Amino acid sequence: MKKIAIIGFGGAGYQAAKEARRVDPTATIDVYSDTNIGPYNPMLMTYYVKGAIPYEAMFPFGSLEQIVRDLNLNFFANKPVTGLDPAAKLLKFGDGTTAQYDKILISTGACAVMPPLKGIDLPGVFKMRTAQDAVALKDALDKGEIKSALVIGASWVGIKVVEDMVAYGVPCTLVDGAKWMFYVAAFEETAKRAQKDLERKGVTVACEQMLDHIEQEDNGQLTAVMQNGRRFTADSIAVCIGVRMNVGFLKDSGLEINRGILVDETMRTNYDGIYAAGDCCEAMDTQCKIHRNIGVWLNANKQGKVAGANMAGEHMEFDANVLVNLAHYLDYDFISIGDISTCGPDDDVYEYEDETYYIRAVRSTNGIKCINVIGSADSNGLIKNAFVKAVENADADLDIQTRCFLQKKGFPDGFIDFLGGKSVD
Repeated sequence: MKKIAIIGFGGAGYQAAKEARRVDPTATIDVYSDTNIGPYNPMLMTYYVKGAIPYEAMFPFGSLEQIVRDLNLNFFANKPVTGLDPAAKLLKFGDGTTAQYDKILISTGACAVMPPLKGIDLPGVFKMRTAQDAVALKDALDKGEIKSALVIGASWVGIKVVEDMVAYGVPCTLVDGAKWMFYVAAFEETAKRAQKDLERKGVTVACEQMLDHIEQEDNGQLTAVMQNGRRFTADSIAVCIGVRMNVGFLKDSGLEINRGILVDETMRTNYDGIYAAGDCCEAMDTQCKIHRNIGVWLNANKQGKVAGANMAGEHMEFDANVLVNLAHYLDYDFISIGDISTCGPDDDVYEYEDETYYIRAVRSTNGIKCINVIGSADSNGLIKNAFVKAVENADADLDIQTRCFLQKKGFPDGFIDFLGGKSVD
C-alpha cells in the first residue's frame, strides 16, 4: 500500500489529496498541518470582513471533518513538519519523531511579510493572510475600534483591505513605497487611472513612501514614520507589503530553492518522490521560460491536482503558467497578464480608452509581453487564454469564437489584432 504525506493543507494540499485518492483508492494519505482548520481561500477573507459572505464561505471545499471523512485522510492538526530528508523521504517533527513515506508533497504556502522594524508588533498593527487575521480585523471593525486606517502596501491584499475600510465608513489612506500603485503589474498610465478612481471615492493615496518605523501616540493612535520623514497617523495600520514562501524548515535539505521550491511540469522537485505545489513553489513560466512563483488560487489548485495525480501513479503536467494579477474592488476591475518587467522602450504599444475599457498592451517582434485592462471583469478568462495562445505560438491566430466574443463585448478591432486575431466585419 502506497504511503503519501501532504505537508500543509490549503488549496494545493486539498486538491492533491483529492486527486491522489481518485487515482489510488487504497493509498494511505497523511496530512500534516500547523493549524486545526481546513483549507480556505485567502482571496475570500476580505469579503468575509466586509460582511459579503459568512465565515463558512471562506472554506469552499466544506468542513475539515467532512473532507477527512470523504477522502479517507489521516489529519494531524497543529503538527508542523520541522525538517525533511528528501533522499530518505523522511519527515522530521519538533518532538524528535520521524515518519517515512513513498511520496511527499510540500504545500506549505506563504506567509505575510512583516519587516523587522521598530513598532511593527504594536497593538493595532495587523496583517491579512490567514483566516485568523480576517476574524481579528472583522471583530475590531464590528466593535467600532477602528475610526481611521492606514494601509501600507498597494498590493492585491492591500487594496482589498482598503475596500473593507470603505465598506465600514472608515477613512483610509493607502501608501506604497513604489513610484505608482500595483508597480510590478501595472503600467504607469494604468496606475494613474486606478489612483484617480480611488481618490474620487475618498481614499487618500501616497506613493514613494517607504516605512521606517511605527510609533504609538499618547492617545493610543499609531503613526507610521516614513524614511523621508513623512508621518501618517491612524487608529490601525495594515501591513500588506508582500508574502514570503514557507520553506524555512527545508534549509539544508538539499532541495533546490530560490524564493520557493523549484519544480518541473509534474510538480516534482530535484528529488524523486518529493513534490511541491502552491504558493511555496516556483514552476516554469510559460512566457519567460524561467522558474517563477505565481501565487494565485487557481494556480495552487491546478498544481495540487497535478502533484496528487503524479504521486498516486498517473502522469499529469501543469501548463499555461503565466503571470496574472487580478483586482476587483470598489466596483473597479483591473487585470494584468504577462511580465511587465520585460517591456522596453523599443516595443510596440497599443492603447485604447472609452467609457467601458482602458487597455494598454505591449509586444515586440518576438510576441506579446504584457496587457493591462480596466473594466473587463466578464472577459478576463478569455483574454488570458488568448494571451497564453499568443505566447505559445506567436504566429497563431485567434479562433473565430474568441474574435466574435471580444467584438460582442465591445473590444476594438485594434486590440483583437494586437492579440493576434484579425477583425471580423
